[in-house]
Parts: sequence; structure tokens; C-alpha cells
Amino acid sequence: MTAGDDQRDQRVGPELPYPEVCLPDLVAAHARRRPGAPAVVQGDLTLSCADLVGRAAALAASLRDHGIGADDLVGVCVDRRPDLVVALLGVQAAGAGYVPLDPALPPGRLRELAAEARLRVVVGTPAGEAFTGRTVLDVPAGTAPWQPTPATLATTAYAMFTSGSTGQPKGAVIEHRALTEKVTSIAEFSGFDTATRCLAFASIGFDASVVDMLAPLAAGGTVVLAGDAERADPARLYRICAEQAVDVVVLPPPILPLLDPDRLPGVSLVITGGEATGPEQVGRWTAGGRRFISVYGPTEATVLVTWFEGSGDWTRPIPIGRPAANHRIHLVDDELREVGPGEIGEVLAGGPGLGRGYLFDAARTAERFLPDPFSGRPGERLYRTGDLARWLPDGSLEFLGRADRQVKIRGQRIELGEVEAVLRRHPDVDLASVQVRAGVGGQELVAYVATGLDTAELRDYCARLLPPAAVPARMHTMPALPITINGKIDTERLAALDVAGPVPVPSGEPPATDTERLVAQAWAALLDVPAVGRDDDFFHQGGHSITAMRLVADLRERLGRDLAIEDVLVGRTPRGIAARADAAAGTGPADAAAVRGRPPALSPAQQRLWFLDRYFPAAASAYNVAFAERITGPLDVAALATALTAVADRQQILRWRIPERDGVPYAVADPSTPVPLPVRDLAPGTDLAGHLAASAATPFALATDTLWRAELIRTGDDEHVLAVYAHHAVFDGWSQSLFYADLAAAYRAALGDGPPLPPLPATYGDYVAWRADRARRRAAADLDWWLDHLTGAPVVLRLPGGRDRPAEQTYTSATVRTRLDRAATAALTDLAAGLGATPAAAVLAAFALVLARRTGLPDLVVGTPTVDRRAADFEAMVGFFIEIAPLRLRQTRGAGFAAHVRAAWEELLAALAHPEAPVERIVGGLGLGGLLDRSPLVQVLFNMYTFDEPRLDLAGPAAEPVPVPAPGSPFDLTLYGITRDGRLRVEIVFNPDVYSEALISDVLADVERLLRAGAADPERPVAELTAWTAVPAGTADGVPRAARVNRTGGRAGVPAARPATATERRIAAVWCDVLGVPEVAATDSFFDVGGGSLAVAVVQRQLNRLLGTNLRVVDLFHHPTVRALAAHLDSLGAASSGEDAEDEAVERAARRGALRRQRVQRRPVVEEEPR
Repeated sequence: MTAGDDQRDQRVGPELPYPEVCLPDLVAAHARRRPGAPAVVQGDLTLSCADLVGRAAALAASLRDHGIGADDLVGVCVDRRPDLVVALLGVQAAGAGYVPLDPALPPGRLRELAAEARLRVVVGTPAGEAFTGRTVLDVPAGTAPWQPTPATLATTAYAMFTSGSTGQPKGAVIEHRALTEKVTSIAEFSGFDTATRCLAFASIGFDASVVDMLAPLAAGGTVVLAGDAERADPARLYRICAEQAVDVVVLPPPILPLLDPDRLPGVSLVITGGEATGPEQVGRWTAGGRRFISVYGPTEATVLVTWFEGSGDWTRPIPIGRPAANHRIHLVDDELREVGPGEIGEVLAGGPGLGRGYLFDAARTAERFLPDPFSGRPGERLYRTGDLARWLPDGSLEFLGRADRQVKIRGQRIELGEVEAVLRRHPDVDLASVQVRAGVGGQELVAYVATGLDTAELRDYCARLLPPAAVPARMHTMPALPITINGKIDTERLAALDVAGPVPVPSGEPPATDTERLVAQAWAALLDVPAVGRDDDFFHQGGHSITAMRLVADLRERLGRDLAIEDVLVGRTPRGIAARADAAAGTGPADAAAVRGRPPALSPAQQRLWFLDRYFPAAASAYNVAFAERITGPLDVAALATALTAVADRQQILRWRIPERDGVPYAVADPSTPVPLPVRDLAPGTDLAGHLAASAATPFALATDTLWRAELIRTGDDEHVLAVYAHHAVFDGWSQSLFYADLAAAYRAALGDGPPLPPLPATYGDYVAWRADRARRRAAADLDWWLDHLTGAPVVLRLPGGRDRPAEQTYTSATVRTRLDRAATAALTDLAAGLGATPAAAVLAAFALVLARRTGLPDLVVGTPTVDRRAADFEAMVGFFIEIAPLRLRQTRGAGFAAHVRAAWEELLAALAHPEAPVERIVGGLGLGGLLDRSPLVQVLFNMYTFDEPRLDLAGPAAEPVPVPAPGSPFDLTLYGITRDGRLRVEIVFNPDVYSEALISDVLADVERLLRAGAADPERPVAELTAWTAVPAGTADGVPRAARVNRTGGRAGVPAARPATATERRIAAVWCDVLGVPEVAATDSFFDVGGGSLAVAVVQRQLNRLLGTNLRVVDLFHHPTVRALAAHLDSLGAASSGEDAEDEAVERAARRGALRRQRVQRRPVVEEEPR
């Protein structure tokens, strides 16, 4: 046999006969032979083969009555229950092809798919307005006699939608011949038969459902249908597999690392595919003797065209295997000529599994489905996958990415991935990246290699294995390649190396000790600076509070020392940070990295947001986050939608919902589904700003909605606005940059120009668990510090000249803004730097001075958000990592502006040093809960953005930010500061129900004047500055002050006033039960004895159950003591049950409270925030 003959053999899979029968009739044949055998099971529900076929026949009859016949299309929109399988089979039994419509998709997406498929009939749930104008049929509960399907092997079995580059979904039409051939082939290599029990995990919108649902049925096996809960929860998945004796699982690659193979002892076969699978998964899953199969293929070719079975330990990439039965693979160049052995080419696939083409799109079909020039048989076709591969010596295929990383060097076509692969195969190379750069003689290759080898050794190595044109002209070696926040190689930073001259040296004295050198190395890598001197300033070189946290996380690991963020903020230089590190204690087990793999859980701040949303609807949209980008240039809308889905896959919190149970919220992570991206034109008369503002103010239903959404607005030819709206519970300000970085990388991957997003090392649930562990270690001490620190501070900050405050807090918003010129901004920055502070401290000092002057309060409290991303696992994670720190700011008329800046900086540092005391607990410790008309303790917020402006880089079209108005104001007023293009921008978002725009404009002007004056003359006493004396002076009369609540006094003996009436005793018993305290006085305020927001909700529900009342949560705020609440209820005639029942209820509650106190050591059951 010649080499050419051998190559041709490996291109063709083995011949495998398959029946000339459509899938419904295959299943019906099994029902005739084994009518009582289980076909579909889910929990306690079982559909026998006869049940399945009989109900499918009844649905087919109903469809025929509605005019459905062979080759028609029918939508299937059924929840994940056995009815789903009935619907799929019934549609095909009627002769039609099914169009999967996942009910989890938004109505708009369902409507779009139904319109694209031109559906007349949909089987399943009406789904709101999604199917208006179409006939919607239920899945029948009864059965009917089976009639052979009128379908033929040439009619449509299903049409499955995939992403399209035009922004419209493209429907791949699969005929019955392809389906029958493929389920036969799957059964052959997997061993499916009547004893098979296969877990159906995939959504019907993905063609993996053919493998895990249709193929087992065709073989006479049993489908174990996983519900949404099992798909989202590994523990439940383990349980269903054990209870239902599952022996085959078909799972996507991202799921495999999340599961423990030992928890699935009955599983003998694992099938995966759809994207690259980590080589380590082979060993994990085959260690117990089970089989591991990875499949490759596009939806357009019916699931798979190659497959690979592996076992044992793997360190090299998993190949995509050999051609499947009856299929053939050709690797071709740009001219569609076959490449030689070992050469790289685009994958063309042929065989009976190829689909008919794209639904109602002849042009796209002709572009991707080509006449086969190799087979010599008329009518044969090949599908262009757009993927690159090459044949390995063993006859399997190595996947090499998409076909758009090829370049021409000296007239020769070079695949960059091939050069990188050669470099990475060297045993002394950790990582390599190859890029194209402009050289003296034109384009040339530049390699960046993480290795200890010198460039001469690398060049000799490449010359032995690569053609001359593929040997990099220039090479850079380094200990490690720079990595972006997404874990990708940072090619922009690599490019900077090519314009660098000699090896850089620090401008001043170099680091002198080992610790200083380690600090300087970590610093240089983090801030992307060439060299760091021992006295260089962290903030002068671009550092800020977020990067300081990242530096701390890195140094803790490098040095094994218990560093904190204030060590960087105060030390500032390698010399100073190293000195503090050398003096720090060593890290212990309690300081280890976060434990990974925790289930979704809510942080205290998220729980408070839920409470406000649930019981104060006016607050719902005030906690929305919105941002938008104008994108100019050619945009692949489908790739953008795919990228959004990839971001949600990576960032689990973007798939969260927050339902409740008995008044207590909890987090649920939904399985990954395509993220809808509606593309719309603005309605006539609607301007963009108005549309964005209205959309940003649209509230989320926390229990049922995915807590973010995106839309694309067409504003012109090749111009769109991408708008993203999110609830603050899943998105903070820092998250925007992370989201943009992920989106840009995922967009490039969707275009085939980069690898897929890697999984994050941890989830937000891991953060909550990590934080709970930190709380156990330091919460008591941090809270004690805050309570001492704030004792005596005023707890109300109200500007004179405001409006009458509404009885209940509102959340409307308006904004005023200003900008400093570059000279004033530079003066302010220089002043702060000279004081060892940051510009944030200077703006905070000026703001506090204006507030003090206007209110007459030289001592006041202003809140500021602090970012809690202190562990490396959480750096790249989208989420809500914010706490509000109540800063206590004291002003001294005789001190200069510089002294106030230093004091503000020290207060900021102190807040960062005591992170484990959420403001809700501080409020509770000061007895300030129970307010309805304002936020307790903090009514004014200061928020200085210290991070770089988020930028969206889609590697093609240009993007620029579009301002979106704040959808609400959670505080009376918030001052925002941000420096962009060398100018400080300051704006105040305020509640117009509390203050007028004229008043807030005056306040902002005061702040601007004081910033300018303070920077110009920082040592002059502020009382002598015209900018200070021009501010209207207020007087402070009767302002309440903070004081600790003593919750232990009186507890050991008899309370001052025992609950006296039946209603009082019942209320007291419930309070004791919920709060875990032994007893309460009739005059105790709920919020003074440990009650908080979530506890209020639980008390409300228990009292309503006990007393048969309709008590509202707001009633507990209006009547916060036992006696006041009892009087309110008695006035409504609420307490009417007998004395015996009352005594019994009180006794039960007392017993529960006692048990709870033993468990939690007198900590509240609902450890939450007083409102």
C-alpha cells in the first residue's frame, strides 16, 4: 500500500449498516417487543415504552388534525419532564421535524426563533406572548394506536439553531437519514442497548441531546431525564445517578472538573464533547475502569464526525480522534486542495450525517456545504467547519484551532499555533506565544518564551523542527509571560517588549534585600513597569487600592507573611513594604487560600439588597447598574451573543437568581443557557438617552429573573450601542472592567481568533464561605473597634435648606457634575502624593469640610464603599464585593487643608484595616435600626473610582462609552470622583425628594472651589480660605449621637417590664425564638435586641401564622417594641385564640429559642442587618 493509499484510508471511517427506518418507528418497534420496559424515568415518574409511543401517537394525531404533515416544522417548548420526550417523538411521528425552544429562554428570544423557523404550531407551554398568533398544543395525557410516521429518510427530523454571524440565528436542518445513521453509529461505539440507562443532561437546544436522549431510545434503552435542579447541583446529580442506576453520562467538558468520579461508581461510560477537554480528565474518569469518549463535530453534521476513546494519564492535548462510521474527513488548504501528511488544513466533513443545509438560507448553505471533489460520487457533499487540524502518525486528528491564525512570511503560509506548539514541546519551556510584527524586511515572527534557556538554544531547536520561514526572527525569554486578568497571555504587554531598548534598570537605588527584591518583582509584574527602585512610590507608578489588594495577595503567597492592604498603602515603596513585611507574623492555616467548590450563598450585603427589594419596592431599581458602549464598525452580532453566553458560563454569579423560603433568601445558580441578545431599533420619537434611562430603571424580579440582561441597539450603518443592565447583587463597579475583558476575549474566541475563556478558580459562593471563615476569626474584634470608633459621632447628616423628608424613604435620583482642569487636577494629585495619600483622600477632605461648614457639624459620618477582593481567587470574578464603611471625619478650623487630607487618608486606611464589620452590624450595635425615612447612620456617601476606566476592545470595531443616568439614589446624596484624561470629574447623585438641584449644585461648587484653594495653599488654616468662608455656615441643634447598645444588661435578671398581655407574650415568644435570646422586655425595641432586616421578615411570617393576622413588615418598623406592636395588633382585633393555645405556643417558642441559643451561642438566627 502506498503512502497516499494509507492517507486515504485514515480519512474514511468504517462502514456501518444502518436501518432505512425513521427514528419514531425504531422506538415503536421496541415498544412492540418490550411494551412494559421503562423508556423515560424522572424521580418517581416512569414512562414505559408503550406509554411513550402511545402518547406520542396521540400527539401526532392532534398535529395531523391541525394540518401538520411530512417535512413541516413544529416548535417544542416543554419543561424538562417526561412530556418533553413525548413531544419530540410525537412531532416526528406526525412526519414533521421538531424545532427545540427551551422554555428557559426569554419570550423575545423564543419569539425570534419561532419567527425564523416560520412556525405555525408549537407544542408545550404558551410562554407569554412569545407564540402569539401561533397554535399552541398541550402534550396529551392519553394514548392512541401507533401509526407509522409519514416521514421518510429525506424529510426533516429537526432544525436546530446555532449562532449566525449576521446576528440572526441560523437553523441547521437535519434529515431522518442523518439522524438514524448517527444514533446507530453512537450505539455501536458506545455499546448502547436495551440495558442502557443514560442520563439526559443536555438542553434540547443543543445537539448533545441526540446522544443522551434520542440515541438511547433508538437502542431500546432508558433515558433518565435530569431536571433543572439536577443539572445545577452536583449533589443532586450524584443522587439521581445512584437512585436510577445510571451507567452512561453525556456531559460537557466544563462540567467534568466539577464532578467527583468516585461519587458516580455505577457509571461505566462518560461521553463528552463540544469544546476542548482538559487532558487530565482522561485519567480522572478512567481510573476506576470506566470508558471515556470525546466526540467532535458541528451541529450541521448531526452531532459528531470524529470520536476518540482514551484511558490512563494524559498530558498532551486530547486528539479529536478518527472519522466516525460512514464519514470521511479531508484537510484542505485555501484552494480546497488536500494537504500532505502532518500538514495543517481546514477540516471538511462528509457522510450521511451532513444536514440538508440552513433553514431558508440558500446562499449560506451554498457557502458552507460544498460539492465533494474527492469522492468521485455525484451528489456527495462536504461541510466546511472552519477548524484546523492535522493527521497524527497514529491516524487520529489533532485539533489546532480556527482557520484565521495563518500568516504569510516571505511568501510562505505559516500557522502561528504550529510554531507555538513546537516551542511548548521543549521540556524546558513553560509557555510560549508567537506574534507577527513589522520588521526591516516586512512581516516577521516574534516569539515570547517562558524559559531559562537562552535565545540561541531556542533558535537552534526551532531550526531543527520548522521550515526557515517559520523560525522566529526575534525571541524574548523571561521567567513567565504576562497574563491578563482573564488568565490569557497579555499580547499588548508582549508587544511593548519590541520597542524596549536595553534591559531597564531602576532610576534610583535598586532593591537591597531579598524581601525588597521580591516586592519589586511582584510590583513590576502587577503594574507592568520595567524596573522598580527601592524608593519608588506604588501610587506614582499607577497603583490604586484594588491593585494594592492584588499585590498583598501575591506577597502573602511569595513571602508567607501576614500582610494587609494597609501595609502597601502606608509602606508605599519596596523599602517601606518590605520593612512591614519583615515585621509581620507568618501566615498560618487560617490564612490559606479560599476553599473552592462551595455552593451558591449570599453575602450579608446581598441579603440586605434582597430585603430592600422584597419589602421596599421603591428601592428595586435604585440598586441597578447600567453601562453602555457605542460600537462603530463591522460587528458580528452572533459572535457577540456567543461571547455573552461564554462570559455567563465563566462567571457563575451571572446565572444566579435569589428566591426565598419562609422569608429567608437563598441563591440559585441556573445551568448555562444561551444569553439572549435582542437587536432592536429605537421606536420613533425615542432618543437613545431616554431609552437607556428607562431600561436601566426597569427592576429585576430577583426570584425568577437572571439578574443581568443585555441589548444591542442599532443606531446607524455599522453602528450599534451595546447596553448592559445588572442588579447590584451580582455586579459592582470593579466588575465592569472584568466583564469587558471577558467579553472581548470571548468575542475573539467566537470569531475563531483566540482560545475559549478558562474557568475561574472559584465562585462567589467560595467568597461567601471564605468571608464567613474570616468573620469567625475577626468579626468580634472588628465590630468592637467600629463601635468604639463611632461612639459620640452624629448619626444624622442633613443639609439645611432641604425639602420635607417623606415618611418613607424614596429612591429617585438626579445628578449634577463638574470637571477640574488639568492644572488643578495635577496640583491636587501632587499634593496628595506629597502627603503619602491619594487624590481620593483630598476629594474626601474637601467634601467633608463643605458638609461640616453647611451643617455646623465639625464631626460627621460619611460612608464609602470598600472593595473586598483580598484573595487572589476573587480578582477576576464578577460579583458584589462591596461593603459600606462609615468614615468618621473630624474638621479643625485652625488646621490646613493638608492636615485634613492626611486625616481623611488615615481614616480610609483604618476602615480597610477592619473589614469584617458590615455596616448593618455596626448599625445594630449602635441601636440605629428600624428607620423608615432614611438610611441609618449613613445618609451621605463618598465614592472615588480609583481603577482604570473600563474599556471594551472587540479587536475590530471601535467602542466608546455612552453615559447612562443613575437609575436611583440609595442615599440622600453620593459624591462620585474619577480622573480621566488628566482631569478630575466630580458629580453628585442625589434624591430630589430630599434636596433641590439648586442646593446640590451649590454644594458641588463649594467642593470644587475648596479643592482648588486647598491645593494652592495647603498649609493655610481652612478658616482663612475664602473658599471656606464663602460656604453658608449652618448650626447643629439636637443631632442624635452614636452610642453602644448594651444588650446584656438586664438579661441575667428580670426584665424591667415583663410582657403582660396575651398578645405581648406571644410577640415576645416569637422574638426570643427568632433572635435566640432568653427573654425580652415589653419596652425593648426589636432593633435594640439584635433584630435586623431578615429577622424582621421571619418575625412577620411567624406572627402571621401564630395570630392569623396580615401584619406587614413595615408595621414592625412603625411599632418596634413588644408593647407598641401588641397595642397595634389588639387595635385590629388580631389576637383571638384561647389562653391554652397561647400558652402552648409561647412554650413551644421558648423551647425553640433555648435550643437555638445552645447551637449559636446566643447569636441571632438570622445574622443580618438592622435596617
